[in-house]
Amino acid sequence: MSDIGTLQKYTTIVEEFKTRVDGTLDAYDEYLQNILYLKPKQLGRLLDELAQTYDSIVVQKEKNKKIYKLIKPIDIFIEAFENANEIGWLFSMAHDGDPELFKKLSDYTNEQKHIYLFKNSPFEDLQTLEAKESFKKLKVAIELREYRKIKFFYEQEACDNLLCLKLVFMDGNWYIAFVDEKQKLRFGRLAFIEKVEYASKIASYTSANVQKYLDFLQNVQNSMTLYGESKQKAIIKALPNIARYFEEDMKKFFLSQKFIKKEDDGSVVFSLEYTQSLEILPFIQKWLPDMIVLEPKELREEYMQKASTLLKNLSSVVL
Repeated sequence: MSDIGTLQKYTTIVEEFKTRVDGTLDAYDEYLQNILYLKPKQLGRLLDELAQTYDSIVVQKEKNKKIYKLIKPIDIFIEAFENANEIGWLFSMAHDGDPELFKKLSDYTNEQKHIYLFKNSPFEDLQTLEAKESFKKLKVAIELREYRKIKFFYEQEACDNLLCLKLVFMDGNWYIAFVDEKQKLRFGRLAFIEKVEYASKIASYTSANVQKYLDFLQNVQNSMTLYGESKQKAIIKALPNIARYFEEDMKKFFLSQKFIKKEDDGSVVFSLEYTQSLEILPFIQKWLPDMIVLEPKELREEYMQKASTLLKNLSSVVL
């Protein structure tokens, strides 16, 4: 289950299980076919794979078709901890889940301290944040699909009429995903919020009005992914010292990451998509001096300029 596209489909299916009153799905589900762009045979194959992997999904025969039933939502998360090689998939499924699942998962990980050690756990952060008034107000705004006025510490004026979409855990931090008055989707870090108040706009919004933003959130790589910006493609080379982390069968660091080739000297060439340099450049800099930007020229020059500035700053330090 290491393919990112497949993981997103698994996530969507598991979340859809939770919305059904009887907890069942089948390969002819029109909603899943439409949002996943799959035919019944393809959807059935994915459901079979999930059922084979997790005991909490059982298969029932009804005439000539299979019915897949999720017994208890928490079970699939527990099984992911016990059986999956990539805990990241668990969090990718759970980050958009309900608070009760988070609480049960938190209890489970506490019981398994002899196996797991979480640094900067989203469960711990969630407990701390829930005690804050701003977090409670944002949860209400999202549940009621309402607008809010938010004052961030780094801005002089409060931002009014912000359409609150989701509370998102990424980059090791919690963010509020909101749409501003210019119809731009933005991320505000919760730790930087000074105050949350009712907005000037009293009306609520409908899911249909924000679907394009919700779709965008499914493909966000990090908090620096810009809404409404065309994607650019970068070609990156990982030199032999770090190449093993970027092999074709290794876990990807970005949703858009694609293996291109392995060179004779052991280097690995791969690509990344980005909407602005800040989306990927900090990551590339972490691998200095073993990562090189090949294309585009503008990104390579910006990378070289930052490296040059680093060397200049280091040479000016008096030891």
